[in-house]
Amino acid sequence: MMEIEKLEQKAIRLFFSGGTSVSNADLAIIAHPDYEGGELNEEMVRELFLRETTSFPSGHKAVPANHSVGSPDRKDFFKYVLKMGEVRHKRPWSRKVSTGKKGAPEELSNYDDLLKWVANTPLSIAYIDKNKVNDSVKVLLAVYVFDDI
Repeated sequence: MMEIEKLEQKAIRLFFSGGTSVSNADLAIIAHPDYEGGELNEEMVRELFLRETTSFPSGHKAVPANHSVGSPDRKDFFKYVLKMGEVRHKRPWSRKVSTGKKGAPEELSNYDDLLKWVANTPLSIAYIDKNKVNDSVKVLLAVYVFDDI
């Protein structure tokens, strides 16, 4: 019974937040504070991080960054946004690099480095635990993680 109540509470919270309130999100998709690349949804973010597309809706080239392997944020981002695990994620990058294309996005090892990199890199995009967001970056989108249901 408790599990159903938790699910109902999260569904109500998601409904009333409109799906974009950072205060109820587990991950925040963040960008450089001067971001003016247009509105994004999870599918667009997925395509940017997999480099299926390289530009924001505005046409500006996106510069994505991942957390390093083993990060809980990376695990959740891969599961809920990229919809794949680490092993599956590595395969397309091997093919792209072997054909002369760019490799996977840069990887940063901690929250401070990630926030500094995004704040100092025009056209950057990354993801971070919503509780770590500060005013040095701009929040574009919220991603809800439902592992505790």
